[in-house]
Amino acid sequence: NVPAMTLAEMYAKAEKIAKAWQADAVPARLTNTSMGPLDEKGKSEAWNLMFYSKSTNSNVTIQTFRGMFTCYAQPGEAGRIPALKPDFFRDSAKLYAIAKEKGGNYLAQGYVVSVGTAAAPNTNHATWNIQYSKPDGASAPRLVLVDANTGAVEKVID
Repeated sequence: NVPAMTLAEMYAKAEKIAKAWQADAVPARLTNTSMGPLDEKGKSEAWNLMFYSKSTNSNVTIQTFRGMFTCYAQPGEAGRIPALKPDFFRDSAKLYAIAKEKGGNYLAQGYVVSVGTAAAPNTNHATWNIQYSKPDGASAPRLVLVDANTGAVEKVID
């Protein structure tokens, strides 16, 4: 039974598995889902981390969901790979604090927080995209972009 974890805790576990799978594995996509929204401590019950191996042109997904820990590999590309530095920003409690600062009005309306990495076209500049959603699937119009390497807020889009 896997408890809710912070991003840093989940990443440490997942990276170890990914590197054992393929030594050249790099993070391709790191997210939590609305089924395991981020809490104020930066913990989620539903992390979904994908790593890509260029040498084998394959990817492995490592995820947690409601106490389960699963891992599966498949052939093929993993999309645009964000340019994450080895010490990239993975303080999910701080990401929640940014979400609260920039979208507290949505949290007050019952929206929950999801975070995920993104890679900009052409440059692969890495961002954390903070989004707000409700359990019924409704999404708030706000998107907060945070530099995934430094933790600095880049932009709020409505």
